[in-house]
Amino acid sequence: MEFELRGKLAEKIFEGDGGGYYSWSTSEFPSLGEANVGAGKLVLQPRGFALPHYADSPKLGYVLQGADGIVGMVFPNTAEEVVLKLKKGDVIPVPMGAVSWWFNDGDSELAIVFLGETSKSHTPGEFNYFFLSGAQSIIRGFSSEFLSRAFSTNTEDANKLAKSKRGS
Repeated sequence: MEFELRGKLAEKIFEGDGGGYYSWSTSEFPSLGEANVGAGKLVLQPRGFALPHYADSPKLGYVLQGADGIVGMVFPNTAEEVVLKLKKGDVIPVPMGAVSWWFNDGDSELAIVFLGETSKSHTPGEFNYFFLSGAQSIIRGFSSEFLSRAFSTNTEDANKLAKSKRGS
């Protein structure tokens, strides 16, 4: 394998008014897949919010920029949410399967880089995310009838839950 020592920007995965998520892919960096390491970057604009989601790999987040970040996390097999303030230089572990949301409560950009071990990931060398709400929500895959029974609500409200949420 030829090793290329040259900086490259991450690929845009999602970008909206509130911020974006970027990833260094195994197609650009085959060594990531071979080493089972994933790498990504979350950038939130002031008042930007990353929707609740979970990943198929554990990772560490390092706050590159910003002083007023907030993360909320629910760990696997618990119902209690932990909410932490984040600032430049902080490191936060994100276990596999932990549901998290991220918010920039500051006046400047918040940037967090993530690195993690991906041997159990669907794609070694990459993080795969599953959203609990918004346009890419896993809930959208279920019928309104199923959701109405699962959440003990009427079909109309279940349809709103599954179909009318937007992510940005």
